[in-house]
Amino acid sequence: MIKLTPHEQKILDLVKKNPEIIHNPEKRKEIANQEGFTEKTLRNRMGDLKKYGVLPGSEESGSSINTDFDDIDLFRIGQILWSSKFEIIRNVFIVSILSVVLAFMLPKTYRSSAIIMPPVSSNERGIFGSGSGMFALESLLSPTSSSDANTFLAILKSHTIMQSVIEKFNLMEFYNVENSEKAQQSLENDTNFEIDEEGTIRVETYVKTGWFHSDEDEEICKVLSRDITNYFVAKLDIVNKRLKSEKAMQHRMFIENRYNQNIIDLAISEEKLKTYQEINKTVAIPKESNASISVSSEILSRITIQKVRLGMLENTLAETHPEVQILKSEISELEKELSNVPDLVLKLGRLMRDVEVQNILYTFLTQQYEEAKIQEAKDTPTVQVLDYAVLPQLKYKPSRARVCIIGFVLSTVFSMYFYYFRKRWQLSARTINN
Repeated sequence: MIKLTPHEQKILDLVKKNPEIIHNPEKRKEIANQEGFTEKTLRNRMGDLKKYGVLPGSEESGSSINTDFDDIDLFRIGQILWSSKFEIIRNVFIVSILSVVLAFMLPKTYRSSAIIMPPVSSNERGIFGSGSGMFALESLLSPTSSSDANTFLAILKSHTIMQSVIEKFNLMEFYNVENSEKAQQSLENDTNFEIDEEGTIRVETYVKTGWFHSDEDEEICKVLSRDITNYFVAKLDIVNKRLKSEKAMQHRMFIENRYNQNIIDLAISEEKLKTYQEINKTVAIPKESNASISVSSEILSRITIQKVRLGMLENTLAETHPEVQILKSEISELEKELSNVPDLVLKLGRLMRDVEVQNILYTFLTQQYEEAKIQEAKDTPTVQVLDYAVLPQLKYKPSRARVCIIGFVLSTVFSMYFYYFRKRWQLSARTINN
């Protein structure tokens, strides 16, 4: 004998007391209102009882399928699902098997990564970093570590390097595309360049197999992911060295021109002083002029040096750059200070001062010129690699276990929903047909 829920037993008792509600909709509505639920609910429950064989069929018919599921309890849901347990288990089994097959058929993705040390701003004695005081030019043109890191990222993402990688590894054929632009789009999607929290630069390459791949295809993708990553690092160093060399050449040419001009200016100043002394037959000046000569000579020397520094900066930086504005301000202040020096310097003092200034500038430019030539000829690596890419042993994705679990869960949930609502629809349909 079928076991009824308390609610179904209550409906059965109502039918026994009022059998006319089986065939009389008006009476059924009246009894339902008296008991505190709707006529639809009473009719649905009566339909369930007819399904169980507890009540006889009705001659009543309706015009539409009733999908009202009010008052469905967990016990009733369990009964419906249990009655369809074999169908649910069959569907879950089939979908789970298909999920396992799919997990082994899906393309595998392999990842290789290299770690580059963050660039260090050069404060070494070099093209712009020797001396002290008014000769100290270190860090004037050296970018910060952060800007160097961003420069590295820009180089890695550049069209030049991307196309070089495509040609090196024949990626147009690998991606099965007809032009290099589409190959570059695919390569950009399969690469990742980022700055880690520690400040290091990470270079990653993802290479994916095709569907129904073989072990040989997997090995090809492993090797390709490693080689492309290391090639990115190698090309980064090559391009960065070339850019630095071009920049050093520009500075060397600027300093060389200024150095050659200084030699000419120094020779002219010395010749003027010699001629003046020969004409006036004197090599001395009054003591009261010494202080004025010394002060004006020092200021003029500082102005000359600062103008050289300004020229270096303007050769590489914009006019609105803070360093350029600072130097212009310093030169302006020095010129004001020079204008306040009493005009007590005689012609001889001015000539001696000019020679002294050109000698100071000559010493400075000689040192800078030699260092500029060394910097331009330098061919040392500019990229420090902490970790080179190695052959990946494990796939990056997909996770087979995750695919199988998702397939099992979804098939279980959808199967339960499907058979539950189908059973409810069948019960409603039978109720209406009866």
